Amino acid sequence: MNKLYVGNLSPTVTVEDLKQLFDERKLPVADQVLLKTGYAFVDFPDQKWAIKAIETLSGKAELHGKVIEVDYSVPKKLR
Repeated sequence: MNKLYVGNLSPTVTVEDLKQLFDERKLPVADQVLLKTGYAFVDFPDQKWAIKAIETLSGKAELHGKVIEVDYSVPKKLR
């Protein structure tokens, strides 16, 4: 599973902000970013990079004054 949930985002965060954050942390720019108010879903090229993104960013990275949370995306049916 390579789709990640990125939560606790400021309403002012843009797709470009997220891509810049990944680039700064030497993570590959995500194939697809679906941004909603306060959260986003991000696709990574493979599982290795998805795990690295979780380890590098979750609870450790700040964007627009808020510490972001990153974890695997779980389909609604399985929650």
